[in-house]
Amino acid sequence: MGKEAALALVNNAALLISLAVIYSALYIRFKKEKLLLQKIISGLLLGVIALAVMMNSWELSPGVVFDTRSVVLSLTGLYFGFIPSIITVIMTSAIRILMGGSGAAVGVSVIICSATTGLLWRYRRRKVLHQMTLVELYLFGIVVHLIMLFCMFFLPDDPRKAFFSITAVPVMLVYPIATALTGWAMSNKEAQLKGEEAAHELALARKRLAAIVEASPVPIISLDMGYNVTEWNQAAEKVFGWKRSEVIGKPLPIVPEEDIKTHKDLTEKTLSGDYQKGTLLIRERKDGSKVVVRLHNATIFNEEGKPEGILGILEDVTIQQEAERALKESEMRFRELYTNMNIGVAIYKVGENDEVVFLDMNPAGCRITEVSRDAIVGRRVEEVFPGIMEIGLYDIIIQVYKSGLSQRLPLKKYKDNRIAFWTDNYVYRHGKDEIVVIFEDVTQREKTLEELERRVKERTAELETANKELESFVYSVSHDLRAPLRAIKGFAQIISERYSGALPPEAGRYFNYIISAGENMSALIQNLLDYSRLGRAALNIERVSLAQAVDKALDTLASKVKEERGKVTVEGTLHFVEADAALLNRILVNLIENALTYHVPERPPEINISSMREDGYVFLTVKDNGIGIDRKFYKKIFEIFQRLHSAEDYPGTGIGLAIVRKCVDLMGGEIFLESTPGEGSAFSIKLKEALNK
Repeated sequence: MGKEAALALVNNAALLISLAVIYSALYIRFKKEKLLLQKIISGLLLGVIALAVMMNSWELSPGVVFDTRSVVLSLTGLYFGFIPSIITVIMTSAIRILMGGSGAAVGVSVIICSATTGLLWRYRRRKVLHQMTLVELYLFGIVVHLIMLFCMFFLPDDPRKAFFSITAVPVMLVYPIATALTGWAMSNKEAQLKGEEAAHELALARKRLAAIVEASPVPIISLDMGYNVTEWNQAAEKVFGWKRSEVIGKPLPIVPEEDIKTHKDLTEKTLSGDYQKGTLLIRERKDGSKVVVRLHNATIFNEEGKPEGILGILEDVTIQQEAERALKESEMRFRELYTNMNIGVAIYKVGENDEVVFLDMNPAGCRITEVSRDAIVGRRVEEVFPGIMEIGLYDIIIQVYKSGLSQRLPLKKYKDNRIAFWTDNYVYRHGKDEIVVIFEDVTQREKTLEELERRVKERTAELETANKELESFVYSVSHDLRAPLRAIKGFAQIISERYSGALPPEAGRYFNYIISAGENMSALIQNLLDYSRLGRAALNIERVSLAQAVDKALDTLASKVKEERGKVTVEGTLHFVEADAALLNRILVNLIENALTYHVPERPPEINISSMREDGYVFLTVKDNGIGIDRKFYKKIFEIFQRLHSAEDYPGTGIGLAIVRKCVDLMGGEIFLESTPGEGSAFSIKLKEALNK
């Protein structure tokens, strides 16, 4: 093979070493960068190396050259992948074609086969290249160069014979070894860099884990094998109250004294592999208060796989536990209410085609409807209660189901071949497809109401009859008394006038008493007749002017006003009301007459009449400066025959205000009184306002 061939092998070996340097310096270091650009650059550099190898070739015969391109291209396919291999193949193939000669085609085939073998081997290894042994790499070199020897069979006869006689043996001896050594250098470098990357990733992972632990919203605590705290994040500080500096290196402070043994037992179980997953525990805060936590823990192992501590995640579920307890208590109260209430509750489910099926019914509902829960659950409502359609409850259930709006089915009498009862129903939707019907058996109440209504009607009829009889009696008595009373008063006046001179003075005074008493009796009988006649005649409610009604009343009392030296003023505008004109006139006459009568003797009566509109009503007020009325007599003065003063002090029959009250009641109004003894009174009549026509 000679000195020239040996020099070519040395040059090619040097280039192979430079290939390993480029692999470790460029390809691996920049593996995380822009991958495509990196592969293109790697392919170009590898192509340059391969060209350098080819430029330092040994010419076996004219047109047949000998170099280590097979080593370069196979290792390129194995370690650099598809894109760099394609670039290197294109560059080397182009150069080999330009070099020409009888071995050009075979040279190109060697290039393609070497790169393809490297790619196929890479695919079989699944890119775990740093784990390749020296033996595997040597075997890889043998396979590559056996394929190269196969390609040499396609050389012309003379170059083929020369190759197999001179070059085949050195190639198979040197090139697999060169391939193995170069690949071994690359694998060791990749393994070293993989280790560096793993260490770097581990450091980053530890930083990330520390950041996650610190930012965690739940307490994370770790203990060493002596049960002293080694980690205490911010959430632990917030939940339990101790600062990190107060607990690191010290025993866990959150375990209550009575739970220390239980805590050690849990820790030993965890170290033995029995991890706690959601165990509820009671722990203490720094201020002594209790906190409920849900514990998740696990053993921490060192690099040798031996336990070196315990990691615990403690979720604060105090509020959640309180809420769950309150919910359970609420559910228990609801269940007790549901079970023990006297009102029926039926729960239905509405399915396809508006089919209403029983889900449940409380004991009261079963008692009212005379069914058992087991006998109705799962059955259609119309099967159990066929009369539900007739009372309209089925339609209400469907309407509530579709609209979600609660409804009430007013009092209905349910009836079928089995039961009959009166019931009120309230229907609302619970969830998407459940309907709740609350119903009450009001049969007894309805019977009681019916009986009460019957009795009220009977009593009302009796009272009406009694009132009519009483009114007739009063009318008859009053009417029948007028004739003898007129006779008494008339004869007494005749005797007093004709025989005044013949009678002693005392007898004349007695006759005057008889005459005065007869006049008072006559007035009383007239008032009784007036009172008994009220309500007998039909009311004539019409639009009445208060101004005209007041003028008419003042005309009637003109002489009385003059006699008492009274002063009557009308304040503002008097409005129109809906009233019976005759009854309104009687009200005004009685009120004004009372104001003229009940005044302080040394103070002439002053009367003010006004009206005010409010919310569709008119308040007619008659105010005076008379003797006034004490508040305790407000109700008494409107009763018949009730007087607060003697006839000697103030004349009257005690019927006037009773007549006023009855007239107001007949017209659907109200009467109010405000009075101050010694200063005067104000009577207000509330009547409906008459609209303009």
